[in-house]
Amino acid sequence: MITVKGLGASSGVAIGPIVLVERTDVIVPETANPIEALGDAIRAVGAHLAQLGAEARQLDRAEAADVLQAQSLMAEDPMLFDAVEEQLGAGLSLNDALNVAAEALRSMLASLPDPYLAARASDVVEVTDRVKRRLAGLDLDDTLDIAVPSVVLAPVLTAAETARLDPDLVIGFATAEGGATSHVAIIARAMGLPAVVGVSGLLTKAVGSKRVALDGDTGELVLDPDERSEADFRARAELHAATRLAAERFRGLHMTFGGNDVSIAANVANNDDVDRAAAEQADGIGLFRTEFLFLDRPSAPTEDEQHEVYSRAARSFSQPVVIRTFDIGGDKPADFLDLDAEENPFLGRRGVRLYESHGDLFGTQMRAILRAATDGDVWVMVPMVANVAEMVAVRQAVDQARTELQNRGVAFGEIKLGAMVEVPSAALCADRLAPHIDFFSIGTNDLTQYTLAADRGNPSLDHLGDHLHPAVLRLCELTAEAGRRFGKPVSVCGMAASEPEAAAAFLSMGITKLSVAPPLVNLTKSILSRLDPTEVAAAARLALSATSSADARRALVSVVRDE
Repeated sequence: MITVKGLGASSGVAIGPIVLVERTDVIVPETANPIEALGDAIRAVGAHLAQLGAEARQLDRAEAADVLQAQSLMAEDPMLFDAVEEQLGAGLSLNDALNVAAEALRSMLASLPDPYLAARASDVVEVTDRVKRRLAGLDLDDTLDIAVPSVVLAPVLTAAETARLDPDLVIGFATAEGGATSHVAIIARAMGLPAVVGVSGLLTKAVGSKRVALDGDTGELVLDPDERSEADFRARAELHAATRLAAERFRGLHMTFGGNDVSIAANVANNDDVDRAAAEQADGIGLFRTEFLFLDRPSAPTEDEQHEVYSRAARSFSQPVVIRTFDIGGDKPADFLDLDAEENPFLGRRGVRLYESHGDLFGTQMRAILRAATDGDVWVMVPMVANVAEMVAVRQAVDQARTELQNRGVAFGEIKLGAMVEVPSAALCADRLAPHIDFFSIGTNDLTQYTLAADRGNPSLDHLGDHLHPAVLRLCELTAEAGRRFGKPVSVCGMAASEPEAAAAFLSMGITKLSVAPPLVNLTKSILSRLDPTEVAAAARLALSATSSADARRALVSVVRDE
């Protein structure tokens, strides 16, 4: 029996026989006309990925379809072709030119601070590998040959391979590489497959093993478990299933905490996410990430195009739909924007800092949102707010958009305008901001990394970037206090909202809305409903006065977990 540890990427427990997936390097043969062969291969790969994306869509695997479609667009983008052509011009063989160009593009993307965009580095690798397979005359099919329900162990799984896994035969998987924000992890969560990633030396340790047990919550993996260990994992599986089943009874139910009405809303990025949030009967949308409408395309979305998406979301809920204005720039580059490269894009021109210089783009989005407000209760929140002047300027731009619609005779609705609290100065001066806004929404992902100076895209700093650090909790408390004093609602839309310890602490501060991934809406309600608000409040006070993240976490775990 061998026990190894990785990162929990998709919740759940899997126990079963092992299917070991091995990789071999593909060598591209020389050809008389490498440029022509490259173009043909890239077009074939792009078409194949588009077909796989359509198949995934038919199977109702929206996340997989989105990833495959993005990879198809990446294959068709001249960026890859031009990079390889440049290396061929420098005298490299076609095989070496592909490797060098792909590595340069991968390194560029991997260096971006935003973990979602950094994860696109794997897309470059996957697309290039497919091009190499095509050039080598190999099959592009990614279907794994599995006869009985098994756990897949691999150095890495591609998005296409993950998308085509048969959940009746693949009961879970583990990879030696990858992170919790990778495409593969996201697809696994959407499919409900337990998964562990980043298991160092996995394939070497698994040689000769026949059976495995893995926990997608803790990241634990046991090769050839003994009877006692397997019984432990079976008990975990039963608890996981019971917890999920218990959460179902909270679907559509309203909850309170400590005498306050509490909403558990959903974070979304596209129409499919909206549909999932509606199916879970989430209390509205707490964060609509609109920048994903702007990426991976040659031009900005039109007013009508955006209006259709926002209006659809507004019609789906009777509760507020909170739309975040675009947070592109720096680490989220849009091909149609001529933005200078920045050494530290997470501290650069992004979010609200772009709206003045790109007023037409912002005005178009605001007109689309105002029009959508005729179909529901629409709130708008602004990212990267650092001072009052920025919100004053945004409100003026909203007024201008409203005037333009009036002049065109186009109907529009009223909105609430809020600020995201992710820059520490916004929390420290929340009482100054409050008179100029209608609500606050705390983005714990960025607030944590800015407060602790720990890049959340750097795995070696994971131990520093804890959102339960007392400093981060104090900034959240300052924001909550300002909200109470000025009668402005306060919500949390960052990843911390879905962690029970952090969620409990936020509610004890008087925060009245948490926004989480759609599948976690009812599970979050279930967990919070069984807590004693008085005990949580006492633990939260201890956490706020703690001297370390570990002490703060320990105080909250004592009342949140059944330990």
